[in-house]
Amino acid sequence: MTRRFAAFLLVAVLFFPACKEEKPKVQLTAEDNAILQKKADEKIGLIITQNLPALFAGIVVFGSDAFMYQSQMLDRANISVLNVFGNAAILLLNSPDIPPLLKENSVKKIYYLCRQGPLARFDPSFEMDLMRRFGEGKEGDPVPFFIRFQEPPNDKDGKFVEAAGFTIESRVGYIWAVAGPLTSLYRLLEYDRIIYYEKASKIRVK
Repeated sequence: MTRRFAAFLLVAVLFFPACKEEKPKVQLTAEDNAILQKKADEKIGLIITQNLPALFAGIVVFGSDAFMYQSQMLDRANISVLNVFGNAAILLLNSPDIPPLLKENSVKKIYYLCRQGPLARFDPSFEMDLMRRFGEGKEGDPVPFFIRFQEPPNDKDGKFVEAAGFTIESRVGYIWAVAGPLTSLYRLLEYDRIIYYEKASKIRVK
């Protein structure tokens, strides 16, 4: 072995360490799996079963008013409340928070929403309407709203919006009117070219 090759191996060890082992999948009991199937959406289920590290905003629907009756429970669990409306709340969650939250009798459903950052793109009235619809069990109904792009939208943007599960009702400059179920909203929120979300009944298209 030449000195040059030995030096190369030393650099490789220092700067290219062995790949970390993937985290083992979580082995759920029959009871845990039943609760997961009943109360969590598909994205939440994937985070739990695949043991994925995740800090995200989730929508939690309770059986009673979230602010009046659930504040103490969430405070004890050290879970940050980002917004509340009626029996629904947007919470900042991490993977370990989910299993005990699912076991709470007061929790009816947990939905994945987005990374925390995209919440800044919501008009306040859109966010309140979002929680209201989830709280009323209308999250699967088609909802019209407006999205605003950071740059002039193109055909690629249209294909992404449609692939996310939304129909495009109109296109005016940077603003598009779209419609679709709020359960698919998380797909749109992964697209950084969309910078604002607003209720269709409020925004004025120019």
